[in-house]
Amino acid sequence: MDDKERKPYMYRLWSLGAVVILVFLILGINLWRLQIAQGSYYTAMAKGNVMKLVKVPPTRGDIVDRNGTLLVTSVPQFVLHLDWMDLQQAKSSNWIDVVRKLAEYIKPYWPNANQSVESITEDILANIQNHQWERYRPVIILDEVAPELQAVIAEHQEELPGVSVDAIPVRDYPKATLLGQLLGYVREISDPEITQFNKNSDAQAAGFVYAQGDMVGKMGVEKSYDFWLRGKEGIQQVEVDNNARPVSKQILHPAEAGKTVQLTIDADLQKTVDDTLDQVISNIQKENPAAHAGAAVVMDVNTGKILAMTSRPGMNPNELIGLISEETAEKYWPQDPKHASQAASLNRALTGLYPPGSTFKMVTAMAALQMNLTTPNERIDDKLSSLGGLGAQQQGIAEWGGNYFGQVNLYRALAKSSNIYFEIMGRRVFDENPETIGRIAREFGLGIESGIDLPGEAKGISPSAEWKKSYFTNIHENAAKSRDESLAKIDSEYAPRLEQAVDETTRKQIQKEKDAKIHEVNELYKLRTAESVDWRPYDSYNNSIGQGYSAYTPLQLANYMATMVNGGKHYQPFVVEKLLDPLTGETVKQFEPKVINNVSVSPEVLEQVKLGMREVTQGEGTANWLFADVPEYTGGAKTGTAQIGSKNTISGEIYNGVFVAFAPYDHPQVAFAGVVEFGGHGGETAGLVAKAAFMKYFGWKSTNGG
Repeated sequence: MDDKERKPYMYRLWSLGAVVILVFLILGINLWRLQIAQGSYYTAMAKGNVMKLVKVPPTRGDIVDRNGTLLVTSVPQFVLHLDWMDLQQAKSSNWIDVVRKLAEYIKPYWPNANQSVESITEDILANIQNHQWERYRPVIILDEVAPELQAVIAEHQEELPGVSVDAIPVRDYPKATLLGQLLGYVREISDPEITQFNKNSDAQAAGFVYAQGDMVGKMGVEKSYDFWLRGKEGIQQVEVDNNARPVSKQILHPAEAGKTVQLTIDADLQKTVDDTLDQVISNIQKENPAAHAGAAVVMDVNTGKILAMTSRPGMNPNELIGLISEETAEKYWPQDPKHASQAASLNRALTGLYPPGSTFKMVTAMAALQMNLTTPNERIDDKLSSLGGLGAQQQGIAEWGGNYFGQVNLYRALAKSSNIYFEIMGRRVFDENPETIGRIAREFGLGIESGIDLPGEAKGISPSAEWKKSYFTNIHENAAKSRDESLAKIDSEYAPRLEQAVDETTRKQIQKEKDAKIHEVNELYKLRTAESVDWRPYDSYNNSIGQGYSAYTPLQLANYMATMVNGGKHYQPFVVEKLLDPLTGETVKQFEPKVINNVSVSPEVLEQVKLGMREVTQGEGTANWLFADVPEYTGGAKTGTAQIGSKNTISGEIYNGVFVAFAPYDHPQVAFAGVVEFGGHGGETAGLVAKAAFMKYFGWKSTNGG
């Protein structure tokens, strides 16, 4: 190639070289400016950056029944997120405008349709402010984002920095009201709860500390096993500049899902108990619209495992996820004290306290037999005069229904549910030792906390002479203190008025007003202290037949039944069988039966009382008809018609239906206890629930086609 042909290529090479030199020159100048000319500035800026560690919430573990049926899980739900980090990347002068613009778009989907855009904006800003303690975790603005709103957000994404629609795991209860109160629900932890949850021994052992923003179980299994269900939080590292603006994010440790909790509950049996109790209550409501509540427990007598636990009105935990309407809040937590008993959040099987009525009579029988104060075959004439003289008769309770059962021994007294027989036996026991019946009741789990692995258990009352003295002494002391304070206040109020009275007529009028107020205070004191501190014969009579001060939970009544028929082993009831690894299904932790105590009642006495309970379901027993169409049935029971209030009061003519039972008779497996509020005769109400439960559990069939 000659020089003429080479010359154009040389020009191109020189031009390319000039461009390269120019580029490197520009880079060199900028490098000099950043590292030397402005090096100290950028060094200071970098030093101002801070690394913050942010928790990444894990997926909460599932809850399944004993057969693996899914009861609780976490499902993806589209929520509207506002990421404070990304929002801060917007110009500092317009990030509030972003929130206002967002409020405009979501107004048609906002829960409160009456709120203005300005009001919604304020709510969003307040939500952000409430999460300032953890500024780098996205804040949920709206749950369950409709597809139409998702499209709107996507269309205007450029003008909404930091706003996104994301799928997050949200608690789901596919069985709705099935086991609602037992399972519980999940919401953000409150300040008072932080201290409470941090006392959890499992959390302390693992070094985990609960803090603001954590989602926790609020009741039931979700609460008592929260540490295991919640999993392990991941760690995200966020770099923040010296203006508190995020620079970068990095996952250091991914979150680990919570454990799967397997219950002792049989979901199919639970549904049978639920449906039957619902039908029973519905039938009662036809005559008594006030009837709305009840509870039932089915228990394995040889382990303490809870097989079913029902409470009505039912609770649907799905209704307690996200924003809760005023109507829903009133349903679960009524503000009017008059409606408190109707709260659907109340687990009546665990916290409802009910007089046991005649289902308590076995305790009275065991006490009298154990103390050798009677024999199973001793006969009592079933009439009020058998209690003794006129004074005893006046304090006693007449036979139920105006009946007269003639001569009754232990077996016939249980079969016919004789009040007179057990009042006589109870009076004998209390006269011999006023603490024995209460002590035996507690040995069987009545009037004491069972220690079940659920929060909120009620203790109940197993009365005795000592209990009454302590209880009413406190009432009397408080009443006297209140009376003295009121009288002193009246004196201080009227003393100057009497001194300043202008004439005798005025002074007498003022004195009359003062005397009237003093009389009112004294009458109130008499009313509050009308009940004697001392144990009286009527206390013995009332307590012996399960009335008076006695109050127990359905769970305690079921445990009492189980203890009676398993040979006297009082087990601690429990609802969680084991914890499983969510990936492998392997058992992480197994929970074993635990015997709290062995009763002092002899095996012979237990067998004698058990025989009497069998008589209740056959022959002339009060529940002889109940299992007549189930030829495979064997077992025993006791009906109860528990008076809610005292005689001569409005509630004195209202009765709860109570029923306890076990099956089969030889080598019992399951125990039942149920209460139907306003149910009247226990066999006709709660007894139907027991029948359905036993038929389902054992696979028994009815000759009537059931």
